[in-house]
Amino acid sequence: MRRRTAAVEREHREHREIRRGTEGGLDVADVGRTGDTPVAAAIGLDVGGGAVKAGTVVLTSGGTLTGTDVTGTDVTGTVSPGGGGSAIEAAETRIEHQVESDGDALSALCAAIARDQYGGLRSRWPGLPVVWGVSAAAWIDPHSGRSVFSPHLGGWRDRALPQDLARALSDLTGLPMAPGEASGHASGAVPVPSVINDADAAAWAEARLATSAGRRDRMVLVAIGTGIGGALVRDGAVDIGEHGMAGEFGHMTMDPAGPPCPCGNTGCWELLVSADALAARAGRASARAAIDDALAGDPACRDAVAGTGRWLGRGLATLAAVLDPGRFVIGGGVATAGELLLAPAREELARHLPGGRRRPLPSVSVATWGNRSGWVGAAGVALERAGWPVRSLATGPATSPAR
Repeated sequence: MRRRTAAVEREHREHREIRRGTEGGLDVADVGRTGDTPVAAAIGLDVGGGAVKAGTVVLTSGGTLTGTDVTGTDVTGTVSPGGGGSAIEAAETRIEHQVESDGDALSALCAAIARDQYGGLRSRWPGLPVVWGVSAAAWIDPHSGRSVFSPHLGGWRDRALPQDLARALSDLTGLPMAPGEASGHASGAVPVPSVINDADAAAWAEARLATSAGRRDRMVLVAIGTGIGGALVRDGAVDIGEHGMAGEFGHMTMDPAGPPCPCGNTGCWELLVSADALAARAGRASARAAIDDALAGDPACRDAVAGTGRWLGRGLATLAAVLDPGRFVIGGGVATAGELLLAPAREELARHLPGGRRRPLPSVSVATWGNRSGWVGAAGVALERAGWPVRSLATGPATSPAR
């Protein structure tokens, strides 16, 4: 186990992309001016095929959540909601990996990331209770946090993730595991993390923390990355279904004669709309390269993004026929293509929606949090499960106590 952990930590160091600047690199807003004081902090991890995204947040006594940079990491290119600063943006780090099929190695990598984040939080916020949450590209049992199945994280199939991750962190730190199975802060012990499906975490962030938070409507989130995840939000609450597995939209069969899917079916929607599908359609090494070239005006890549958007719209029409939402919110890395993707999607939605000329069309827009909603949602859910309600989002970062 020690040899495997050492190898994982080497990969952790090699793949971390850090741009260091001045302390925090931020325009710091003093939360004390509002009369609120920090009461808890949370680490969020979003675990997908090929990468783990992580970050830290602080919760104030007024229920306001804000990002806090504890690592010196700065991720450029996205503005946080409300136009104020980049607190959540600067709180994020991304670590690439190739251990999807090795469950022990993947858990050890997550534990190493969490340990580093814990160290930063203890240094900047001494004495503040800390919890951690993990969102995973897996079907999660809502009662136990166990991973029932995952098409893209083979090593985490049928695995008791909360206990597994806590054990890995305990091995790294030498601290005992907290007693029991409940997630939450435990002084002098490694807490058991809260574990949630990645799309459910993203939907929670969109429903609770985006500029549209508080709307009483029916929203469907579709997150497009390695695969397609999804979630249904009704009046601000994520509907996870009877068994916690609602929203697996990516595995709707769109082409029965299509290629096999890792889920065991054939012709699934995500095989036509995912990042890999876009990259293959564009003839590029990655979806990021295809999107960058499309935004720069490359005709072949623009056609590839439009083709992906058309398949997206056809799937949205099926979902609209079943769920009748007021709006679709598109997240994940592929959504960074913006209107190049969404405009053809809207056209296909209108063309294929049953009774489309006689009924209101749902809107289609890009998710506020983009590709970082998974870890933000995981952190927020962890706080709430530990008994700290989250009510709003600050547009500026939290400040640590003067020292």
